[in-house]
Amino acid sequence: MLKKRRVNFHHYYTPSEVPPGSVVYTDYKPIVDELVHRSDLLVLYDEEKSCRSLEKAIMLVYMREKYNSISIGVDPGSTISYAVVGDGDLLFYGEGSLEELDRGIEYVLKCMYFDEISIKVGAGHLSGDIIVHLKRKFSAPLQLVDESATSPSASRINEVKYISKRLGGLKSFRHKGVYSAYRIALSEGVEVL
Repeated sequence: MLKKRRVNFHHYYTPSEVPPGSVVYTDYKPIVDELVHRSDLLVLYDEEKSCRSLEKAIMLVYMREKYNSISIGVDPGSTISYAVVGDGDLLFYGEGSLEELDRGIEYVLKCMYFDEISIKVGAGHLSGDIIVHLKRKFSAPLQLVDESATSPSASRINEVKYISKRLGGLKSFRHKGVYSAYRIALSEGVEVL
């Protein structure tokens, strides 16, 4: 998960190997005891291994307390793709079934820190079924987004190159669904009541 979130990390070996200014997240009390003298570190001890504490550590790495807005873009299709975007930055993504999408949304709602959230579904041929499912399962605001210009295209190559950089090295033409889901998350749609 940390690689997908573009968080640089390494495993702990000795106190002297931890670089100054690091955020140390651990569930092992002896590590905390070894690092107590290091005032140049932020140490988060999480004996319960909760996702909220992990997210807090990730937020500390980026020197934030929370996201103002999280948007989850969903590209409907035979394989559902989704992208979770926090304040314009890709946080993580997934591809698979409706159950995979549910797990991604549940993780955001249960673990992440944010002021507001919206789920945006592209207006594809399976979007109706997805919206009905999401409306029944989650109370987050839903929007239907025109997805006519969300897929990567050779005619929009400069845009594709720019967005590919924001996707952290994810290949736009190889992961078309995730690219589209990212564009959907950034787009305005029509609220589904």
